[in-house]
Amino acid sequence: MTMELRHLRYFLAVAEAGGFTAAARRLHLAQPALSQQIRNLEDELGVTLIERGARTRGLTEAGTHFAAHARRILLEAEVTVEEMAAHAGARRGYVRFGSALQSLSEGPLAPLLALFHRRHPDVRVDFREAHTTPLLADLAEGDLDVALIHLARGGGAAEPRVDAGSAPLAIDPLYEEPLVVAVGPRHRFAARTTVRLAELADEEFVSFGPGSTVRELVTRAAQNVGFEPRTSVSAMNLGTVRALVAAGLGVAVLPRSALTLPGPRLRSLRLTAPALCRVVAVAHNTIRYRSPATLRFGTFLRDQLTAQH
Repeated sequence: MTMELRHLRYFLAVAEAGGFTAAARRLHLAQPALSQQIRNLEDELGVTLIERGARTRGLTEAGTHFAAHARRILLEAEVTVEEMAAHAGARRGYVRFGSALQSLSEGPLAPLLALFHRRHPDVRVDFREAHTTPLLADLAEGDLDVALIHLARGGGAAEPRVDAGSAPLAIDPLYEEPLVVAVGPRHRFAARTTVRLAELADEEFVSFGPGSTVRELVTRAAQNVGFEPRTSVSAMNLGTVRALVAAGLGVAVLPRSALTLPGPRLRSLRLTAPALCRVVAVAHNTIRYRSPATLRFGTFLRDQLTAQH
């Protein structure tokens, strides 16, 4: 047997489905035929890729490494087809775009997308919202073309993690924005203009959900000054976080621009010791072929957002 792209797809289907039965249904193959294809692949490679028992137990160490290579090979094959289609003159008017910046989504992002559509009515932009970590994973997997993300700075911030394969990502910073402490109008700090992070040790926090860059930055910074933030409630939506803070359920650390959006009355306090900020960046997968539409859209985002800051 000579390994082909279909064998890589079969293997990844089993790896992602967690078993041969589910993978066979997904691939519309008989399970014995799929099992034999994987066995042939293992024989050719000379290693066991999938642990077997009463149920499929998962990937071996070799299988985990092979999965990363398989995803990259399939992605490069897809990219080659796209690039050749562009050389052949096919229209490339489709961009898959993700954003982790809810303060932009609830503010200037919609008018920006409308402006881009007026300038390029032949380009379709598919839009999704998520936290930075899943968007980076989607870029690595080839499920997104471009993403607006934010990275953490200050307070011992960690580099962003990419948990999906080994595809290299280009992350281009656009601008920095400070984080502030938002409190309700009756909070004990409402009359102040600044607050040290350590002074929030006894406060309840209203936070974004797991995977949020801001949540992870605040947690790390608080640990560095000696306390573990107590999160009374978390929410995925910025508007919900602001409403919860306004109702007195806790304080929140938010990008400064979040306090300029329409909504409940909140007080904004400058955060010190340490000061924290987010770095807004645009990211793409360097393996993927960037179509003319994707290049135009990425340039448009970069120019518009940097001009506003």
